[in-house]
Amino acid sequence: MGELARGKDQEQCLPERKRLIVNGIVQGVGFRPSVYNLAVKHQLTGFVQNRSGEVIIEIEGLPQMITEFTQDLYTINRPASISNIEGIQLTVQADETFSILPSETSAHAPLIFPPDLKSCQACTREVLVDETSRFYRYPFTSCTYCGPRYSAIRSLPYDRIHTTMDPFPMCPQCQRKYDSPDDRRFHAQTIACPECGPSVSICEHDGVVVEDWFDFTINQLLKGKIIAMKGIGGFHLLCDAMEEQAIGRLRQRKQRPRKPLALMAANIDTINAFFHVSNEEEEALTAPAAPILLLKPKPCASNKLPLHLIAPGLHRIGIMLPYTPLHAMLTQSVDFIVATSGNKSGHPIAHTNGEALSQLKGIADFFLLHDREIATRIDDSVGQVFDGKFVPIRRSRGIVPEAIAFPLPLNEFEWNQPIVFGAGAEMKNTFCFLFKGKALFSQHIGDIDNLEQMDAYEEAVQHLSELLDIKTDIIAYDPHPDYDISNRIIETSNRRVAPVYHHHAHMTSCMAENMLEGPVIGCILDGTGYGRDGTMWGFEILTGDYLDFDRIHHLNPLTLPGGEHGIKNPWMVGISLVYEASENERYFNETVKRLFPQHADKLPFIRAQLEGSIKSPKVSSAGRIFDGISSILGLCEEAAYEGEAAVLLSEVIEAVGIDHHFPHTSINSYPFVSENGKWYISDMIRTLIEDLEVGIPKSEIILKFHHTIGEMVLDGVRNAYEKSGISEVVLSGGVWNNRYLLLYTKKRLQQSGFIVHTHQKIPCGDGGIALGQAVSALWRWKLNHVSIHTS
Repeated sequence: MGELARGKDQEQCLPERKRLIVNGIVQGVGFRPSVYNLAVKHQLTGFVQNRSGEVIIEIEGLPQMITEFTQDLYTINRPASISNIEGIQLTVQADETFSILPSETSAHAPLIFPPDLKSCQACTREVLVDETSRFYRYPFTSCTYCGPRYSAIRSLPYDRIHTTMDPFPMCPQCQRKYDSPDDRRFHAQTIACPECGPSVSICEHDGVVVEDWFDFTINQLLKGKIIAMKGIGGFHLLCDAMEEQAIGRLRQRKQRPRKPLALMAANIDTINAFFHVSNEEEEALTAPAAPILLLKPKPCASNKLPLHLIAPGLHRIGIMLPYTPLHAMLTQSVDFIVATSGNKSGHPIAHTNGEALSQLKGIADFFLLHDREIATRIDDSVGQVFDGKFVPIRRSRGIVPEAIAFPLPLNEFEWNQPIVFGAGAEMKNTFCFLFKGKALFSQHIGDIDNLEQMDAYEEAVQHLSELLDIKTDIIAYDPHPDYDISNRIIETSNRRVAPVYHHHAHMTSCMAENMLEGPVIGCILDGTGYGRDGTMWGFEILTGDYLDFDRIHHLNPLTLPGGEHGIKNPWMVGISLVYEASENERYFNETVKRLFPQHADKLPFIRAQLEGSIKSPKVSSAGRIFDGISSILGLCEEAAYEGEAAVLLSEVIEAVGIDHHFPHTSINSYPFVSENGKWYISDMIRTLIEDLEVGIPKSEIILKFHHTIGEMVLDGVRNAYEKSGISEVVLSGGVWNNRYLLLYTKKRLQQSGFIVHTHQKIPCGDGGIALGQAVSALWRWKLNHVSIHTS
């Protein structure tokens, strides 16, 4: 026994060498310097090296020290995040030191590169407080834990020479910090100071520069002027959020009469003073992503801010914290600033000085510029906390390009799958690539309805393609015949193309995000999308998987007078709903005159479309029902932005408290008819109008209407279950951004024994369907159940 014990002791005293392959968010987040310091702490030698998206660590030393080192890797704080570590035993090489080696590109590494990160507390303190620091009031201060990343990366690996900081060589002082293992800026690729880094200037649209840019900018903001400011991923339009006239001018110049504006607050204490902030909401606000978060204002907020101008009719306001030193410097003097996307109406966000000076002329009074190039334009992320978790509504800066796992087809391995491109939708567009077992999403591109937006889309596709150094094997797209993206893909692609119907893509995006292989019941509620039968869908109960789907239940199609024009004028949809509910001509005429007297002169034209003498599209759309009901209740007759009518309808519930009426509610639902796989809502509309005319409070009517939509979904799911035996349900489509409807329907489904899955990482609206398109195409390629053709 003694000999055996001595042998084990001797083994523990002999050095070993191990290679650790680390995956996760481990580049551009201060991971390698942290590894270096851990290795020194545990008296280990070897090296750490970036190889594309993974980090290779070779460590040599006593076995106990190697074990403790490996355990400590998981304690490295965010924004670094380890997904897994693979260990391989190696031969001892007797290294004398531990070092950081230059990065290498590896063809087999999963590519995960960092998003842009909010300024850390240490950098913010240096900029705002520490007058002795050479970074005091320097707007490009950053370290290994913060600063521009994705918006600055031109190519991989993530090293300074491959970023837009390359034109700014480090001065000797910055170089010493970069080289020092004990410094927070050890291997910080974006390190810069006033001696060697980018600089800021402010000018008018004619280019006349003012010398003291900081004091001048603050003074102009306090005078109510509008500033176009270049940030990390593009321009913001800024004004003092406490100045009604400034906000009014911004709205007028930008032609944005009612669409909500985002606010930036000086700090979390300022937000807490004027807004209700839960622990989960504070965590989301202060996270490195620093998204715009929808929050409910406290009563005192209206004394500080003109909320009726910032977000007309809404009970949640989009708030974010400063995420760059430049933003932080400005909000030190102005507690709340409006910080909305710097773009001309219908154009992408400006991201070069020239674009801003040209595009924002006539909107901004002054232009706050800098000379660091932006590699790719990227707008702010937007989200809300629901059920204790942050859920993105717009997935962009601070989150992108975080990779998302998805289920691979049976017996398919990540290294031999084709590269698939999901082109996304034309509204709220994002696209994604499936590559090496991960889905890499683009930033929010927006509505692609003109040449400028198409150019921005193609720029973003090219940027991410070049970063990944890939060529696509399969392109998945929406077969809508009027989608410019789809038509361009079909016309120009010489690769395999896979059409994926809009609502099928919604269903499979939620499946993929939740790692479901199917089959599932898909409850898809949105505005409109092209259906398999050539009509416009939008209130659908589907069954299926990644390969195919069946349409089980849907809304009986309604006439959409004016087509696209009707979407912008909810009163036209409201008249269509009245027509649907009318038992005779007298009821229709009298009801329309009472509800829409101001549109009496247009009634013959609308009537001709409803009766079919003038052709109009038919739609099965949940979004259009919300629009029409909103107009009937007098909330929104003409929409100033997409979805306004539906948003204002749901906001009435926000005013009374989202959880107040469920599950302990005495308010029931309206009647509807469910026959032969269709819902008929004439009874619902007629009864709702009766409630309105006898003076039932609108809040009660709206709650009852929401319950009706939830009950219709439950009815359709039960029908799908009876036909298929499937009990797993996914909810997708933009209508599910409605917090109360999601809460009510999810609980009703769960009470009935169904397993319900919702979106958590990607938007439930059109900003998430690229994932569904791509994963569906991959599974079809592998299992060959549905043809994928070469264009």
